[in-house]
Amino acid sequence: MQQTGEKLLAKPKSQAIQARRIRPTIHDVAKAAGVSIATVSRALNSPDSVRKELRERVVAAADSMDYMADSVGKALRRQRTQIISTMLPRLADPLFSAVASAIQETLEENGYLGFVQTSGFDNSNLFDRAKRLIEHGTEGLIIFGRIDDQRLLDYCRAHQLPLLSAYSYFEKSEVPTIGFDNYLATRQLVEMLHTLGHSRIAMISGSDKGNDRQQSRIRAFRDINAELGQEPVIEFTHMDFDMADGGAALRRIMENHPETTALICNRCVIAFSVMVEARRLGITVPEHLSLTGFDDIDYAALFDPSLTTVAVPSEKIGRAAAKAMIARLETGAPLGSRRFETEVILRRSVARPRTTA
Repeated sequence: MQQTGEKLLAKPKSQAIQARRIRPTIHDVAKAAGVSIATVSRALNSPDSVRKELRERVVAAADSMDYMADSVGKALRRQRTQIISTMLPRLADPLFSAVASAIQETLEENGYLGFVQTSGFDNSNLFDRAKRLIEHGTEGLIIFGRIDDQRLLDYCRAHQLPLLSAYSYFEKSEVPTIGFDNYLATRQLVEMLHTLGHSRIAMISGSDKGNDRQQSRIRAFRDINAELGQEPVIEFTHMDFDMADGGAALRRIMENHPETTALICNRCVIAFSVMVEARRLGITVPEHLSLTGFDDIDYAALFDPSLTTVAVPSEKIGRAAAKAMIARLETGAPLGSRRFETEVILRRSVARPRTTA
């Protein structure tokens, strides 16, 4: 009985072979479409080189059997993975996600795969995370902000791995930068407030450790105050909790510097929490305190009052960075720096300072 049972459970040889061969091959697609293997390869990898009717036939055959090209084998033959990785402080942030989305969309449009890795705000400590990306086949690295990790710089130079800094622009930089000048943008913002009559201006900044964006904005603010012979008033928030810390920073400024008539927040998310806390304290914006943000994320125009801020072309920066890296990998074109302009968007959160009797 046992023998009979085993015979009944046994599969015919043809079925066993079919079960083992789960994935269809390029030979199967060629046979189904009635074309050569070479034609299938051209139709799927270089579609413009094949007549439309023939290409559609091949694609239909491939789709009908869920054929997937052997991308691993192709990558090995070409010695290419077509993977470009982006490192950014965190994903749960409208600004960073806008830049990352533009990069990812551009990579996909050009047949590349994008890896995204969060790295925190301290760009002096990137190496370990970056090395993992490289070990998984990354051909080029796009990093948000200036790269202050010398280990990473040395490693990429030794292995000839293309490296690009996005969002922050520096005229003289070892690594090519595509972005805007944070220092100049902050000066524009402060000068706008001075033009409106504000002379008692304070700043709330995120942590500046390993963070070139905050460093540049703080330096611009200090420089203008030095030129005016004033002591700069700066309060700091924790970058991971600045949405909550902004209100506490406002209270410290109002307690220690009640003469303040305008407040610059180095991130829009800080300004949002400041606006909420100001309302709770009975401080009206902009009648008693003018308020600005930085980056002009989507919500800035929706708050009441709408937020004055620096508009940053995040999508353009992301697309330009991705295109530059693709050109480097495809044609060997050298990576170069590119500076984008910013604009101060004056909205209802800023007005002329109140006058006292």
